[in-house]
Amino acid sequence: MFARSERALPDPPGPAAVRGHLASVFAASASSAVDAFAATEGLDGFAVSRMTDRWWTGVAADATSRPDVLDRPLPVTQTVCHHLLVGGSAAHVPDLRLHGLPALRALGRRHGLGEYVTAPLRRPDGELLGSLCGWSARPGVAADPAGVLRRLEAAAEHLGARFTAALDAVAEDRRADHERALRAADPVTGLADRRGWGQLLQDEEDRALQLAGPVSVVLVDVGTVRTARGLRRAAEVLAEATGHRPSARVSGRRFGVLAGGLDAPADLALTVRTALTAAGFAATAGSAVREPQEGLARTWWRAEDALVRFRAALPG
Repeated sequence: MFARSERALPDPPGPAAVRGHLASVFAASASSAVDAFAATEGLDGFAVSRMTDRWWTGVAADATSRPDVLDRPLPVTQTVCHHLLVGGSAAHVPDLRLHGLPALRALGRRHGLGEYVTAPLRRPDGELLGSLCGWSARPGVAADPAGVLRRLEAAAEHLGARFTAALDAVAEDRRADHERALRAADPVTGLADRRGWGQLLQDEEDRALQLAGPVSVVLVDVGTVRTARGLRRAAEVLAEATGHRPSARVSGRRFGVLAGGLDAPADLALTVRTALTAAGFAATAGSAVREPQEGLARTWWRAEDALVRFRAALPG
């Protein structure tokens, strides 16, 4: 999808390769779990989600439910899992439309949900990471609800451990990705070049698909710079302003910043633009957040569109 540097060499086996494998292991385990439950438990669908303070995002779903579950994230407060897992334990509801909580009755009627079962994916310290859930349009479908709940809890505990390992490895994964991208370095600024940028985008896209994490792209135009020394200075200011996030020189005077884990990049774009302006550059910036199932090439395009619109709105 993205051009990769011809100079980049394959990574030898080692800790970085093992860490990168953890996200794939979790994604494969989540897919296997939902397929197994869908084939044996009699409910209409099963899914694994990532849950944050803001969003419920589908990570895996059985084949029938996949288009609906993975299509877009939902505000977490508007999900059944949020309300049922608030007490910290797995839960089974024979018919959501008859539940005592008005919010759950409303969700059941809105989405045509009868029976519902969910179990939390947690870190060892209890932090909620996501859920493993199943549902049916009809009430009371499961012949052995207590058994379904036990099996769901056991699978969720297993998935929680794998999810924890994968998330704990992300920071090191990104550092390793950045080091690989720098093998295709721009000779003027020392940042990754356009090919290295493509490699960074592909690596982060793979991770986002597996772990349902947010990713943002900030594109910066530093204005007219007539010397190599000026471009090097712009790159230094950019690095300081972004906290040394992975960055690249993507064209003559434009720089890309990849912000994994960030779902509100406007403040970062403003920080970068302010720092560059204070350093004497006529800088402009645009940003975009990756949409679910979107390739980061598309996110990059939307950040560039935001930059163009920002420039067009400037006085004069």
